[in-house]
Amino acid sequence: MTTKPLRIASLLPSTTDICISLGLQRCIVGITHECDFGSSHPLYNSLSPLVVDGSDKNNTCNDNETSSSLPPLTLTVSQIDPHIQSQAAIDAAVKSSVHNGISLYNLNDTALTDCNPTIILTQSLCDVCAVAKDAVDSEVACNLPKCKVLSLEPETLDEVVDTFITVADACGVKERGIELSKQFWHDTNQILQATSLSKKDKKPKVLFMEWLNPPFDAGHWITDMLEYAGCSSALPLPSEGKGTRKSIQLDWQQIYDSDPDVVIIGCCGFDMIRNEDDARAAVKQLEPLRAFQTNDIYASDGNLYFARPGPGLREGIAILARCAYDGEAEVVDALEQLPFMPGENKGWSKIDFTKKTETFVPDIEDVACTYSKLHEEACSAKTDFYTDPSTGYSVYTEYAIKKRGKCCGSGCRHCPYNHENVKDKAKHIQQPAFLFEGASDGDDPLFASLYSIPPNSQVKILFWSSGKDSYLTLRQLVKERMTSSSQFHLILLTTFDAESRIIAHQEVPIEDVVRQAKHLGVPLLGVPLRRGSGESYISRIEKGIAAIHKQVQDCDITLVFGDLHLDHIRQWRDEELKQYKLQYPLWKVPHEELIDDLEKSGVDVTLSAVTVDSGGVLREGIKFSRKLMTDVKELGIDEFGEQGEFHSLAKVWTVSRERALY
Repeated sequence: MTTKPLRIASLLPSTTDICISLGLQRCIVGITHECDFGSSHPLYNSLSPLVVDGSDKNNTCNDNETSSSLPPLTLTVSQIDPHIQSQAAIDAAVKSSVHNGISLYNLNDTALTDCNPTIILTQSLCDVCAVAKDAVDSEVACNLPKCKVLSLEPETLDEVVDTFITVADACGVKERGIELSKQFWHDTNQILQATSLSKKDKKPKVLFMEWLNPPFDAGHWITDMLEYAGCSSALPLPSEGKGTRKSIQLDWQQIYDSDPDVVIIGCCGFDMIRNEDDARAAVKQLEPLRAFQTNDIYASDGNLYFARPGPGLREGIAILARCAYDGEAEVVDALEQLPFMPGENKGWSKIDFTKKTETFVPDIEDVACTYSKLHEEACSAKTDFYTDPSTGYSVYTEYAIKKRGKCCGSGCRHCPYNHENVKDKAKHIQQPAFLFEGASDGDDPLFASLYSIPPNSQVKILFWSSGKDSYLTLRQLVKERMTSSSQFHLILLTTFDAESRIIAHQEVPIEDVVRQAKHLGVPLLGVPLRRGSGESYISRIEKGIAAIHKQVQDCDITLVFGDLHLDHIRQWRDEELKQYKLQYPLWKVPHEELIDDLEKSGVDVTLSAVTVDSGGVLREGIKFSRKLMTDVKELGIDEFGEQGEFHSLAKVWTVSRERALY
């Protein structure tokens, strides 16, 4: 009987590394967008020698049927981009995903079915940092009923090494897994022998940081790695045994109290350079540490050597030892004789805090140029994919999506269908789309449902930031329509960061803006700003307006802004948007009139972000009030925060819809 050729779909970078180490590289038909593969793999030369035999005599792949000359398909996409998002933004996205039970990683449309695997390697340890197993099981049940799914969930270093045998056995090469396991333990014992040459009375006390903003310590297998590196943990480990706890969030005082001899920063998913940059950006937090004063803070490639539970942890252990025993010549010499020891400035580095980091601060009107041109070229060439230069991800083009003929509902980056089939648009859209279509039973046609606005209507688009200024502008528009013969319909437009789903500057999640629109009964158009896209702020706004024109044929549009008195902002809008009618209902309106109207509404407004030191007068979460205006004025701060000193959230749901509007 003929054995079916082995076709591996690897949904984890660690399992891809394991398969390469087992000599199964040419059997891999699908990988994640985060996997390294082929001769360009940073560990390619050191992974291969772990297979003692190294030959393919037991390899069950069939060249004629596994398409070995073709690269593996990219099977996953992610809602976060670690290359351009801040640690705080990624942390917020992760916590939101945990709270809502939604994975940040999704299967890439039909790619898993298309690669037709015989085995899928996945995990059930964390549904946030990889495709959820339920999603994999659902895809297999529907389209790949004969495919085997192997789910791994190692928590300790012992369990990680056991997975080498588990994967090998499932792929028909168990002996290779056994040899790989033996080689791993042999090499880690060599590291421990090197550190035993130390003349120190005590093991170095090491703090390994998996995250900086907010700070997290090491967890899972990393605690075991510290032991094999001849180190002790600066923070106490659980009594129930090594490697049995997750990384936990700390406060900086806990870190100062732990007083580590050495600090190693290996933030999850980041390479050495990114960890260097983020460490320098956190210099004020790190300065109080004794390790800072003794110049014993290091950066490492957290993605390659620590976050992946695979063969690369061997190099991670060597890095821990090399940094912890830096300065002890005999130990250093022994470690650097090891053939797998990563070199300085390749896998690890001592951080020079005198070097300044150029920090990119994303602005609502600043969208960096990267992939838009590549997308245009790919569409012109009628290509289904292009490679994002910042991430290496394969991205579906608009051309490919149009060939499919419908919105798949996954929130594709270049969806030409306004994400019409995306269920939770606030969380997933990448193109302008309506997040709320408006009330259907309102008496006032001003707040009519989007689909009841007739062609050739007058439509005013209010740029909505979620705060007091845009809310008071809305109230002014309601008054205008009640006292004027001019009839118009209203649509809110909000821009937000496509990755973090946060309103720029306001620090308000897009879900709160949707809640505002639903309570008020006003249609809401969301325009994601995609950093790294190459699209300007104005081009994104124009795409949003095009989405409105698609729903309301031949409408006459006026753009409305809540600016109060900043001339340079108004001049910028007047110049950049001169092809449209513009309106500024609150321009030069005295602050006293504005606070009077706000108090009349009864709506609670709280501060969502504070950017100046006010001695505690301004704090996130406190209520914006007449008294607060007086207090900040005495400090020389604009009463309404027009210079960006503070931002706010109008909690319109604290009163009835009628009172909020009228």
